[in-house]
Amino acid sequence: MRISFVTSADGTRLRLAQWGDGARDVLIVHGLAEHAGRYEHVGAAFAAAGWTATLVELRGHGHSGGKRGHVDRWSDYRADLQAAAATLRPAWAMLAHSMGGLVALDSVAAGAVAPARLALSNPLLGVRVKLPLWKTSGATLLSRLLPALPMKNEIDPSALSRDPAIGAAYMVDPLVFQVATPRWYTEMLAAIARVHGTATWQVPAAMYVGSDDHVTDPVANEAFAPRLRAKLTIYPELRHELFNEIGKAEIIDSVVGWLGEDT
Repeated sequence: MRISFVTSADGTRLRLAQWGDGARDVLIVHGLAEHAGRYEHVGAAFAAAGWTATLVELRGHGHSGGKRGHVDRWSDYRADLQAAAATLRPAWAMLAHSMGGLVALDSVAAGAVAPARLALSNPLLGVRVKLPLWKTSGATLLSRLLPALPMKNEIDPSALSRDPAIGAAYMVDPLVFQVATPRWYTEMLAAIARVHGTATWQVPAAMYVGSDDHVTDPVANEAFAPRLRAKLTIYPELRHELFNEIGKAEIIDSVVGWLGEDT
């Protein structure tokens, strides 16, 4: 894994991780609380298939600048993707997971980035995490009064994969965090609404959905796929992190293969 840094529009320093030196570029966008180290095997698979894979650690994640689990405006994430995409060659592809999928779709809809192909793993188009009523009902007020207040994000590590080792490693990973702020939450809901409100999509897309995902909503994802005109693959009984699930190698190979098809 090679490391470099770029600067987002507001001066936030972002870390890029890169695998391989192939002729085609793919940009990987992680989920909430993640970092490049959790995608070593994904980057290696792309490298082995002849790609150059680049993962951007979004602000507030990994070794990038910014407050953990917080964003002032969702458009800051769009600017982060723009900064990373500027390092890539033409006709680059994008793979985005969970929150990264929402960032990717919102960025494409806004014209901030234009990947040649887009693959989405359990994108955040609906929330299935069980949140306390006081959090959801008070989110708007807290976002105004205490926007950067760290609050437990309620993600259950056992919901990530049927492999118990994944949840155990997640809990002791020093770069993983268990918080999100009220502003992050309200900005996330607004981004979901924008994406669902986008009428026309031009990017060739594929969606990979685990039917037993209890972090993002598989029903919302399945319903959105026809509007995106995406190739939809549903994995029965699989949970949130498809690339860390039992049988992950076959799933990763499928994604790498689809992204490599001619548009």
